[in-house]
Amino acid sequence: MPPAAPRGRPSSREAMLDAAVAVTLEQGASRLTLDAVAKRAGVSKGGVMYNFPTKEALLEALLERLTQHNRQAGEAIAAALPDVPGRALQAYVLNSIRDPDDDDRVSGALAAVVNGSPALLKRVAGYFAKRFDVVSQDVPFERAALAYIATEGLWLMELFGVSPFNAVQRSRIVELLTDLAAGRRDALPDRPGHG
Repeated sequence: MPPAAPRGRPSSREAMLDAAVAVTLEQGASRLTLDAVAKRAGVSKGGVMYNFPTKEALLEALLERLTQHNRQAGEAIAAALPDVPGRALQAYVLNSIRDPDDDDRVSGALAAVVNGSPALLKRVAGYFAKRFDVVSQDVPFERAALAYIATEGLWLMELFGVSPFNAVQRSRIVELLTDLAAGRRDALPDRPGHG
């Protein structure tokens, strides 16, 4: 394993992951190659291969970084919430409904690449399973599952720019999801229509 970089400066490995993010955001996941990362990071391909011997190893490290960032953001949100049952579920919902950032855009761009790799897909499935275990540990399964599925659906539709909801409808959905996560609603509203 390469030695740690001095504090304040990113390690060359982190700089290469930064380069991988930049390539993915600027050119798309299909253009994410070891050569493209080397060029963007200003290092030799051998330098990239020292840290990531294959493209799959690079993708695994990138996915790990994305999931770590997501975990840290969720933990920061949870720390600001009251310590009550459902806190982890509330933090998950609040973290997921915020405006998409670069990590979200990279996740969306990598979706097709990950889907083509059984090993990476298994890793992502494991992440979703572990995250659900955490957010559902102290709330009824049905409440956690409904909030989880709806939040993921909203996140994906917005990430891919295909959400059918206007701003008022989105606001109502977010209110419902946060109330559901906090245990403030046991059932969906009875109001018919699309408002």
